[in-house]
Amino acid sequence: MGLRGFRLTELTLNVMMATAGSRVACGKGAVLTASINIDTGGTFTDGYFVRDGSAERVKVDTTPHDLTECLGSCVAEGARRLGYPSVQALLLDTEVFRFSSTIGTNSIIQRTGPRIGLIVSPGAAAGLYGEGESSLYEFLLRRELVAEVADPFDGVEIRSVVRKLLVGGARILVVSFAGSEDDPLAEEAVKKIVQSEYPRHYLGAVPCLLASEITPRSGAERRTATVVINAYLHPDMVRFLYKADEDLRSEGHPHPLLIVHSSGGVARVAKTRAVETYNSGPVGGVYGAAAVSARLGLDHVVTMDVGGTSTDVAVVSGAHVPFEADPRVAGVAVHVPMVRVDAVGGGGGSLAGHVDGMYTVGPESAGASPGPACYGLGGQRATATDAEVVLGHLDPDYFLGGRRRLDPVRARSALERVAGGDSVEEAAWQVHRALVKVAADKVAAMIAESGTPPSQFTLLAFGGGGGLYGAEVAEACGVLRVLSLPQSSVFSAFGISGMDLAHVYELRPGADLAEQLAAATKRAALDAAGEGSEPSKLLYRLEIDRSDGSVVELYDGGSVPAAATGPEVRALRIRAIVPIPQYETATHPVEGEDAGKAHKGTRTVWRDGVAAAVAVYDRELLRPGNRVDGLAMVDATDTTILVPKGATLRVDEHLAVHLDLPAS
Repeated sequence: MGLRGFRLTELTLNVMMATAGSRVACGKGAVLTASINIDTGGTFTDGYFVRDGSAERVKVDTTPHDLTECLGSCVAEGARRLGYPSVQALLLDTEVFRFSSTIGTNSIIQRTGPRIGLIVSPGAAAGLYGEGESSLYEFLLRRELVAEVADPFDGVEIRSVVRKLLVGGARILVVSFAGSEDDPLAEEAVKKIVQSEYPRHYLGAVPCLLASEITPRSGAERRTATVVINAYLHPDMVRFLYKADEDLRSEGHPHPLLIVHSSGGVARVAKTRAVETYNSGPVGGVYGAAAVSARLGLDHVVTMDVGGTSTDVAVVSGAHVPFEADPRVAGVAVHVPMVRVDAVGGGGGSLAGHVDGMYTVGPESAGASPGPACYGLGGQRATATDAEVVLGHLDPDYFLGGRRRLDPVRARSALERVAGGDSVEEAAWQVHRALVKVAADKVAAMIAESGTPPSQFTLLAFGGGGGLYGAEVAEACGVLRVLSLPQSSVFSAFGISGMDLAHVYELRPGADLAEQLAAATKRAALDAAGEGSEPSKLLYRLEIDRSDGSVVELYDGGSVPAAATGPEVRALRIRAIVPIPQYETATHPVEGEDAGKAHKGTRTVWRDGVAAAVAVYDRELLRPGNRVDGLAMVDATDTTILVPKGATLRVDEHLAVHLDLPAS
């Protein structure tokens, strides 16, 4: 079948919309004890915990200085909410622990990666196999740490080059020779020499990564960029992920920690390449969106994940997960397949500015520490969250369900410093609208690229700020429906809870494809066994990128499908999947339209020059069938939903909130 993306089948589609405290049932006839799914973002670490018949949402502060600290805090809170006597008791009872993070993204943004020593073919140093000067210079590479070698089999030359790179400050070596996709012997010879000089059992061991180990695809420029980015992310990922895995094992978790890959699926740390983790958190949100699309029968969905530091956007049509065979990492083209998610620098913790009469938000962020001024943790500069407090959109006494009280005085003081001659309320309103514009511009661009009219889309708004900005972003883009799930504030963690164990093996188009497939399936069986799975349960999916479209074929070990051969084939890969039992949810009976039982009072909200007393509803008390007309605010323990004037909110049998907006 020809696809623009890869459709979630029953194999991967059993993630459904469990709410905290709702009854859920195991799908596929399986029995599960507990499942832990955690996504670490730049500001908050989100958890989605499932035990037998209930699910819990957890949100804790991210601890950038040591991410294992917030991971531990999230697990501890999950254990408490699920009723376990200790963290160890939860971990002993946990069958699946999935984890995604922004570690790789942050390593590049913050430039925390190591100095890389790169060894290339003669004449390749200037452009790194491309035209003109490589964009990797002054980004991830230093010119003085790139060396050409004439004879990779000459031990004297290689030792001399390696010593020069290490004396120059290189902490990890990368080797990328032209043609190594067909003959890796030259790269392997260099690595053998490096390991003989700096063996692993020495404290001074030097990691050496090869392009031929990272990707089998042709194109020396992209191969080099891929292995360089992988090397840049490698140390941070090793330092955190192996420590996290060991910490969990020492606490009694009997299974490997499973890492979410940006290509879809999860795998243990030992079988994860650093570059595969880039942007893995937002990938969970896309998988969750595809599952929700299938569940609710939505043909076209645009997702908007408003977090603390960025807004991530993706388009899901017909429950297809959008996929890129040749994506870009921080603007650099790489040879690693990834789910398509675009990000812009604007979120709740993004810093506000005011220059030449124009208000801006982002891309710079206050982060988790010190955070917005209203957190009272030392932040002085105004953020989008401070603006929402001033406007009355956020209840200072009910942030995170009351676990943190926001300081309106500090929020106002911070806004005063950017207001200039404007009132504090006007400044806050303009900051709010600036973030709406940042998100709407990206959403509109993604919809336009799809070729489908905006009126046919539903905006699935999630993340901590998704409900607050979703309706206005939709209005700005011509979208008439907004959807908010009970799990919206931890939606990426919820999304990864539906991802199966999977390994992706890239193949080279060519005459030896049958031999490559045989080798890949043999390797997949070994990998599955190493992760405690039964190799006989593996299912294989051949993903083929052709010049005339993308094709997915189930592969049973027989003959090579015709679609995988011929000059139209640009790239292909085989995905080996071990289905992990998922949870399905029960529906709830529809009640009346009257939402009076969820009404919790009013609060003053300032919007576009006007202050008004606005009705406020408790998200947890809204029942299926309930209706709320705007203008209104809906407070949940971990997010806030704005129902603008003229819009109507209704609750469906899954406790999902639908906003119907007036056509403009």
